[in-house]
Amino acid sequence: MGAAQEQWLSDTLSESKKREAVWRVVGQQIVFTQLSFNGTFDVDAWDGYRANRARILDHLYQNEISNTVILSGDSHANWVSDLAHPNDTSYDPVTGEGAIGVEFAGTAVTSSSAFGSNISPTDADLISSFLVETNTELQWSEGFFRGFFLLSIDSETLNATFYGMENITFANLDAFPTAQFVVKNGQNRLSRPVADDNVKAGALKSSVMKA
Repeated sequence: MGAAQEQWLSDTLSESKKREAVWRVVGQQIVFTQLSFNGTFDVDAWDGYRANRARILDHLYQNEISNTVILSGDSHANWVSDLAHPNDTSYDPVTGEGAIGVEFAGTAVTSSSAFGSNISPTDADLISSFLVETNTELQWSEGFFRGFFLLSIDSETLNATFYGMENITFANLDAFPTAQFVVKNGQNRLSRPVADDNVKAGALKSSVMKA
């Protein structure tokens, strides 16, 4: 983002709080949370713009702006994270304490997986398990299924349901829910247990850390 865009975003978040909006839903193209792949980063995502990301997170923390939900895409995989400064020890990935919001990042509808065009579900889940174990804020990763996610929002609760497509070779409605996440008003984190400790695909941090 340029300076003018970044200032607009900060001002808009502050104005949203001032007018007492319950939720701040920020739709944008690329993954916001830090994602390390064996020590390498996607510099076309926010990992290439760390100073900008740090200033936005500082703005949220310093102005006590609650209920921020970032929606992302453009990575051909699913990612769900608490929002916090990367490597900030005041954030607890087990409880979510210290987070300032959440991020839901969706996969492609038909394009191939970021984990490999011919990857198997088992191999994709192994990669996801490694990623949730090694990335502090990342709570769920899923890289095999193509699909989408839906939000339902009221004044107290935000629900995000991710869907995977059984078959992408023709237009159809054969989607199934792969995971569901809840965010409660004022908690600024994914509700625990994350996804009720039950997903149909991918890997949850809580399950991987128990193994």
